Amino acid sequence: MTPAFVQSVWTVIAMLVFIGVVFWAYGKHRKTDFEQASRMASDDDRPVAPGSKGSGE
Repeated sequence: MTPAFVQSVWTVIAMLVFIGVVFWAYGKHRKTDFEQASRMASDDDRPVAPGSKGSGE
């Protein structure tokens, strides 16, 4: 096995992994999970009291 062949096989494997990650990330079944994660910071119910530092715990 020549180094060029090994490098070619590695390139194809890396490309397939990349395409798999793209399909996983942009799949319809992941959309709701990502939308929920994007709202996490604004969904906090506890208001921060004026003059307090941090979350008050």
